[in-house]
Parts: sequence; structure tokens; C-alpha cells
Amino acid sequence: MLGLPIQSRIQVWLRSLPSWAPAVVVPVFNAYEDVLECVESLLKNTSPDVPVLILDDASTDLRIPKIFGDYSNTGRLFYVRKPENTGFVSTVNLAFALCTPRDVVVLNSDVIVPPGWLERLRAAAYFRTNIATATPLTNSGTIVSVPYRNRPTTLGEGKINVEEIDARIRANSLRLYPVIPTAVGHCVYFKRSVLDLVGCFDEAFSPGYGEEVDFSQRAVLLGFSHVLADDLFVYHKGSRSFGARGEKARERIRSAHEKLIRKRYPWYAEWTTQVANDRESPLAYAIEQARDAILGYRIAIDATCIGGPVTGTQLHTLGLIRALALSKQPDIHLSIIVHDHIDKSSLMGVDNLVDEVIPLSALRNLSEPRFSLVHRPFQLQRLEELIFLRAIAHRIVVSVLDFIAFSGVGYALNYADWERYRALIQMACHVADGVVFLSHDTNQDAIHQGILIEPERACVIPPGTDYQWADGSVGINETRMPPQPFILVLGTNFRHKNRLYALKVMHVLIHKYGWKGRLVLAGPRVSWGGSEVEEAIFLQQNSEVCAQVCDLGSVTEAEKQWLLQHSSLVLYPSTYEGFGLVPFEAAAVGTPALTAKTTALAEVLGEEVIYLDSFDPEKGADLVWRFLTDPEISVRQVESIRAKAANFTWETTAENAWKFYRKVLSLPPRPNRTVLWRLVSGNKPDLIPIGGPLYKRVGVRLKRALGITLAEWLGLLKETMQFFRFHANKLMGG
Repeated sequence: MLGLPIQSRIQVWLRSLPSWAPAVVVPVFNAYEDVLECVESLLKNTSPDVPVLILDDASTDLRIPKIFGDYSNTGRLFYVRKPENTGFVSTVNLAFALCTPRDVVVLNSDVIVPPGWLERLRAAAYFRTNIATATPLTNSGTIVSVPYRNRPTTLGEGKINVEEIDARIRANSLRLYPVIPTAVGHCVYFKRSVLDLVGCFDEAFSPGYGEEVDFSQRAVLLGFSHVLADDLFVYHKGSRSFGARGEKARERIRSAHEKLIRKRYPWYAEWTTQVANDRESPLAYAIEQARDAILGYRIAIDATCIGGPVTGTQLHTLGLIRALALSKQPDIHLSIIVHDHIDKSSLMGVDNLVDEVIPLSALRNLSEPRFSLVHRPFQLQRLEELIFLRAIAHRIVVSVLDFIAFSGVGYALNYADWERYRALIQMACHVADGVVFLSHDTNQDAIHQGILIEPERACVIPPGTDYQWADGSVGINETRMPPQPFILVLGTNFRHKNRLYALKVMHVLIHKYGWKGRLVLAGPRVSWGGSEVEEAIFLQQNSEVCAQVCDLGSVTEAEKQWLLQHSSLVLYPSTYEGFGLVPFEAAAVGTPALTAKTTALAEVLGEEVIYLDSFDPEKGADLVWRFLTDPEISVRQVESIRAKAANFTWETTAENAWKFYRKVLSLPPRPNRTVLWRLVSGNKPDLIPIGGPLYKRVGVRLKRALGITLAEWLGLLKETMQFFRFHANKLMGG
């Protein structure tokens, strides 16, 4: 104990400082260099109105009293040396008593604090009236350790300094102030009102270890909670105060005190284990944010659509990756996810621009998410894909390119598959942290379809139109290419691409205008929802049209560019587009494009462009004939489309995407992420894609016919077993 004269001097000193200020107490035992660094950071980064009390527990290193003796009763720092060593617990209890009636912050002597630390720690402690203590993030603090969760680490030479780490965490924090089971002893804010009720540390935990756990559980039993100040980082060197006792003595003390904790609070170990491993909690979110602030964001783009015939969706994905890679900031690690054994040439060089190319198999069965955020820039098709995204990343962004399959049952194998697809899109828009649309029209269609997304989670990010992907060094098999002149219809044979209408226009051109050119159809054939049957019937009935139609099927990017350059007109009569890249591709090489004024096409092409004003084949043929015979109208069309193309650059796309990613990362995670975690952890959903293997589809049909899902069957079985077990036990007991 301290003599009365010293206690009186401390009281006088405390009364000289503002009464609202908490007392910062630093218990000291040796560790001279650590103490100097700690006190230096305190004096530098703490308001001069705040009292700093250094309680020396009879250090054997006499350099400590020598250097701090001059501060014994002057200014904001007061140094007191105890006559004998009694341990950490006794020293802190002495501080609690000396600093009455102030709040007390107990700071280990091997901790370094940043600017503004105390204000933020106090804000956390007073976030709610029933909070007992507040603890900051640190590099070595069990469940509040960052950047590696539950794993203490040190800052090596050449690493960023404490102030920079704290500044990053402060800027990135969600300020959730998550509840934690216990205060963590490196730095704790104790509210005086709770100290008055709960009391001091239990001396049974002398000289140290477990005392803050015991205090915290006593507070919990009285209705108080403990929180993490998730916008504050302090550096903790770790386990310095017991250095003089030796490792064996330290472990002996720790073991005995942990046993006492288990006896008094049998729930504590299970509670802390659950909190430490819970991936869907405010604490987990806070740790995520801090980790990303320190290590930088790890962003992944799902590029598993790449491979096979090149489509507009693939070009959009490749363009986005390229633009993001060319504009990313140093704190970003950009990865792309691809199918195993992908043909490298199909990536068109973007694999050389990103930080990492990750095969799909490398992300199976992860113990924790690998990325801060993953973006799937193309349409989801299966629930399994959504679950996979959630399993690999803390935040997910999904793109909804259009709602054609959502609103049209004809794109599904049957009504049940259509219903499944609609449920998938609804779920994706509901659980995703961010949703991207390519146009405002698609965003409006989402609302029209009853999918309501909070404005901060939705973003319209149009693609760029200024990349040319064709490799000029790749030769063209000109024997496959059609003779000129020809009209080009480019795209898949989905019904909404309206290729049948193009055939009818061709029929009018032949019979009304005697046109001798060809109609070229170029694009992959889809397995379901295509117009091949209708086209075949029409061509069978109109042999003269069939003779002038050339269906190339899938074409390479180089072949596509050749077709665009050599065609007289690109006819694009699609009834629904989420954006519509083809007219811009045509105009880029000086070829006019004629489209319908529908959905996003009207939005992105504007009012200066000439459109098909109806789907009457004769009126359409008349307009097409004008383009074929009047060079001036073709030139004006190209100029109008090029003028609109200037609004859609990949540089702008990347800028908007990065901005949206950061916005998503700054928002609290979706509260319903646990829905997908439950699916990941056990309840296997219906993952059968449209057109999947027959034996699997039969199984799905059987389940649906029975009117109950597999998860429901398992739940029913579990409840039945519990029912019989309950009554069996009752009978046996009776």
C-alpha cells in the first residue's frame, strides 16, 4: 500500500485536472524500453487535460524511477513507486481506489496508442448505458486481434507504423461497437458506475491472468456488456509484464486461473469459442473491416463465363477485368476466378494484367472467405453459384444483365425450372451486398418485376464500348466468309433476338426490291429458348430466302470483326436488351446498325438514331432498303451512334465499379447472409441447372411431385425421432 501522504498528493493532483476526464493508469514492472515508448505515445496523443498515473510495482530496473522521478507531482503525469511488488491485480485495484470517482483506463506498459485514441475508446464505452468496458483492436489480443483473427502477430521491420494502421482502421470502421464476452486486458476503459457496483478485481487472480475475465462475467451477471471499439487500434507487444517470473511460472499461473474461471463461469469457454469462430456477427464484420484496412482489399472477379464461343457477356467480363486492372489502386489485390484447365488464349491477355488467376478448384472447401469482395459480372443460373460466392468472399456483388429469362417462361425447360430461376434472382438481389445493372432501363425493370433493392446497394454501371478485342495476327478463313453485299444479324438465336423477323424482312427485300445480297446469321445457338424451329420452318416454306441466307453459327472474335467491317448493314431487331453492345461495335468500324427502339437500346443510343418503328416486315424492309441505297443516311447513323459511344468508356466503367465496390465495403454486411451460410453448412438445396443431366432432373421432379424439399424431409425426420425419443423416455421413466 501507499502511505497517506502520497495518496493525498495524488488526490490533490487529480483535483487539479478536469473532473470529466478519465484517469489513464499504466501499471509498470520493468520493461524499461516498452514503458518509455508507451508513455511517450500517451504524452503525444492524449489531451493535456487527462491525468496519466504511472504505478510502478517495485521494478528492479532502477532506470524507471530515475527517469520518471521528475514527474512525481507535476503536470498531467504522476509517477508513484510502490514499496513492494504485489502483482498486477493489486496494482490495478489500487489505481481504481486512488482515481475515485473518475472512470479509469488501464493500459499495459507495452502498448502504444495513436492520436485521438481516448476519445474513441470513451465513445465506445458510452455507446449504451449498460456497457461496462470498452476494448480497442490490437495486433495481440485474442479475439480482438487483427489483421489475423484470433491470431496474435507483430509488426515487422519496414511495416506501416501504428498511427497509419489506426488511421486506416478508423477510416474503414463501421463503428458497430460489437459486444464481446470479456474485456481484453491490453487496454480497457472501465466506467466508474460499473466499478461502484461490480467492485474491483478479485485478488484470487493475483498476480495476474484471468482477472479481467472474472470482472467481466460478474458485470455480465448484473446486466452489463463489454464492447469492442472497432474504430481504434493500439499496438500491443504482448506478455511483457511477467517476464521476470519465467515461462514456467507464467504457465502455472495461467493454468490455475483458467481452472478457477471454468469453475465459476462454466459457460465462458463455450461462449468465447463461439464468438471467436462466428463468421456472421458484428464482431466478425468489425474484424473483416480492420483486416482489409491493414492488408488492403482483396477483390475477385468471377470470370467462369470465359471459354467456348465468344459472346457479348464474355466480352463484357473481359472488358471489366481489363479496365479494373489498369486502374486499380495500390491497396487492391485483384484476382480473377476461372475454370480449371481454361484455354489461356480465351482470356485475351487479361490474365497478364491482374495480380492472380485462381482456378475454381482452389476455392472449394475454404475454411474462411478468401476475398473481401467478389463480383460476378454475368447472370446467375444456379443457387449453387450464389452459395459459392458467399463462401469465398465477405461481400458479394452480382450483376443482373437483364430480366428476359426472369419474365419469360419460354427460356426455362418447364414452369418449375422457371420458378426456380425466378426465386434464385430474387434471392440474389436480396442477399447480395451490391447489385449492378448495365442500364437504368434494367434497374427500372427490376422494380417493375417486384424486386426492390435499397438505393445504396444498387448501381447502374454501363459497359465500355471502346475496346477492340480482335487479334489482327489471327488469320481469317475467308472461304467461310460470305460474299458481299450482305446484311449481318449478330448474336445468339434466343427468341428475343428476333432473327425470324430478320428472315421476314429478307423475304420482302427479295420480292419487293429484288435484292441479290445475303442475310448472314452469326452467333452461337442456345440449348433452350432459341428460335431454330421457327427459323427452319420459315426457310423450308421460303426456299428463295433460304438460298440467300448464310448461317455461320459461332464465330471467332476476328471473324466477327471481319463481318462487321464488310457488311452493308447490321440489323439488330432485338425486343429486349440490358444494354446492347452490337450497334456500337458496328459503328466503331464504320458500319450502320438498325435496331428497334426497345428497352435499354432506346436509352443508350439516344434520340438522334434512326430506329425500326415497328415489327412490320414490309416497313422494316423499306427502311433497310434506304440504308442499302442511301450512303448519307448510313453515314449519319454511324456518326450518331459514335457520338453516344463517347459516353461509354471502359475507363469510366472501371471508375464507377471501384467506387461502388468501396461503397459496398463501407456498408454493414447484409443481415441475411446467414441464410446462405446455413445452406453452405448442411441443407443442400436444389442445385440442378436448367437442362441438367436427366437422372438428376428426374430426382428433382420426384421431390417436387411429392411436394416437399429434401431439407423439409430431413427436418420432418428429425422432429419424428425427437417425438418418439421423448415419449420413449417418458414411458421408461414412468
